[in-house]
Amino acid sequence: MDLKEQRYVCTLAECGNLTRAADRLYISQPALSIYISNLEKHLGMPLFCRQGKRFILTKAGERYVHYARGILAISSRFDSEMSMLLSDEAGRLRMGISMLQGAWFLPRVLKDFHERWPKVELVLRQGNMTVLKELLQKHELDLVVVNEENLDRTMEARELFQEEFLVAVPQGHPLNSRAVFSQGQPYGVLQPEALSGQVFLATTPDQSTRALQDRIFQEQGIRPRQLIVIRSIELILQLVAEGVGICMVREAYTRTFRYSKAVNLYQLDIPGHRRRVMAAYHARERVPQYMEGMVELLQKRGAEIMSGRL
Repeated sequence: MDLKEQRYVCTLAECGNLTRAADRLYISQPALSIYISNLEKHLGMPLFCRQGKRFILTKAGERYVHYARGILAISSRFDSEMSMLLSDEAGRLRMGISMLQGAWFLPRVLKDFHERWPKVELVLRQGNMTVLKELLQKHELDLVVVNEENLDRTMEARELFQEEFLVAVPQGHPLNSRAVFSQGQPYGVLQPEALSGQVFLATTPDQSTRALQDRIFQEQGIRPRQLIVIRSIELILQLVAEGVGICMVREAYTRTFRYSKAVNLYQLDIPGHRRRVMAAYHARERVPQYMEGMVELLQKRGAEIMSGRL
């Protein structure tokens, strides 16, 4: 079913901003603006009230969106069922993953997936955990790679791998002398209070690594001397290697980190320092064979990365 009209209006209503809506729809901003204006002329009434860059639904727009969402939901279920009826060798898999994870996790997985299921259309969406979770709940995605803490009762999930949430410290930094090492353990251990007063490099507030870091800071009473915010974890680790400050980082990222200078990695002496990365999908819905295959490929790749077999 081609429901472009309904998708365009509902997306603009959700975003409230022409630029964000155009980005989500993968069309240009002028094209979306012209489409909405022409639709309003055809209907003979405005669907949106323009206030600067904000698009706010009129009363007519609210009723339109109410029914359009119902139509889109029916269309999504129809498309899914038709795809399933064809065969598990053909269909569509809409998958979501964060920008950071996608770069090191997916290349080999997608190559193997396309070789095994060449007739399956794979639609990949990258974004932060909050956005991906919302898209799964709206049935705009079939499978997302998320952290265990992002799961809710609408989802079923399979574990892909487990990882530590580590502290990265420059070589030669005084903090290295405070680490305690135990035989047979891969990382030295730092007490959380040792992190107070340090210069921290941190990801942005909308990234999952930052959310976990902030929770640990609050629970453990950690107060950094300075917080430098950078979106790229790759750049953060490079700056740590250069001695600018320290950071908290997911273990999987450190497995693929390559730079001329190394960083030292430590575990914090706190409960819950280990986390599970999951493949989540809709609860109580049939999982096609090719989606099972994707989960297995993700599990295999996760095990390779965590064991150092890059």
